Amino acid sequence: MEDVKRKAVKGPRRPVATPCLCAALRQASRAVTRLYDSEFRGSGMRVTQFTLLSLLERSGEIGQGDLGELASLDGTTLTRSLRPLERSGWVAVQAGADRRQRRVAITQAGKAKLDQVRPAWRKVQERLHKSLPDGTWDSLFAALPEVTQAAR
Repeated sequence: MEDVKRKAVKGPRRPVATPCLCAALRQASRAVTRLYDSEFRGSGMRVTQFTLLSLLERSGEIGQGDLGELASLDGTTLTRSLRPLERSGWVAVQAGADRRQRRVAITQAGKAKLDQVRPAWRKVQERLHKSLPDGTWDSLFAALPEVTQAAR
């Protein structure tokens, strides 16, 4: 058998194109998440938590089911994601009018945490915006909600 030597590749390898939309979106999502989480290191917050807190800041108090719809998260994943936010005092979760319903709201501590982490978030936003080819940033923001809607 012939010994096959691969040329050493300097720097990160380019992602391999895939015909699967799910695989392509997940690959991009993981890479982008790592970038944000790296910048957030030391803040005590991950980008997934930042995203939920930002959504709560914009929406105000909301039913947990409605929050799950807005975030495209199933009930179990949302409950699991809210626990550390509640433990940290960044969200308040209370019973709704119906025993089955739960209401979620960002707290003042949560708003303060968002304010603390937002400069790191902006830094990544700017880096990605500058790194993408012209028009890609706006195209993604136009296309991704359509992809989300089509998948529902």
